[in-house]
Amino acid sequence: MIILAAIFAAVAAVSASPSPAPDAGILGTWRGTSTCVDRQRHPACKDEVVVYEFGRKAGEEGVVTLNAGKIVEGQVLPMGELDCRWDAERRAWTSESRNERVHILWSFVVRGDAIEGTLVDLPDGNLVRRVEVKRQ
Repeated sequence: MIILAAIFAAVAAVSASPSPAPDAGILGTWRGTSTCVDRQRHPACKDEVVVYEFGRKAGEEGVVTLNAGKIVEGQVLPMGELDCRWDAERRAWTSESRNERVHILWSFVVRGDAIEGTLVDLPDGNLVRRVEVKRQ
């Protein structure tokens, strides 16, 4: 009985302790590659060496902002900013965009000091890019 009480107390203590915000693992600077997957379907796609800076989105829980850059001739050229939301079901940071030409979904999964990312066309789900970056 005493052992069961000790186990229940330990479980309660663990579940009562606050878990870190999901954005804690993705924040910071990352560098690696963004590679085209299907050049027949996307002939204009170019492989890139990238630098990603993920930061908290002020005032929005579960949202981070990605400032993306690519390295060209030794210089980091800005590619733009993207807000990513935590998707608990996918266990990934995602950003869906749509305009008159495209409907796409970026997805980033943090694995320790590495991020694996994808860009897919929607609604078909065809893979366009694969991202592999490491924490700097």
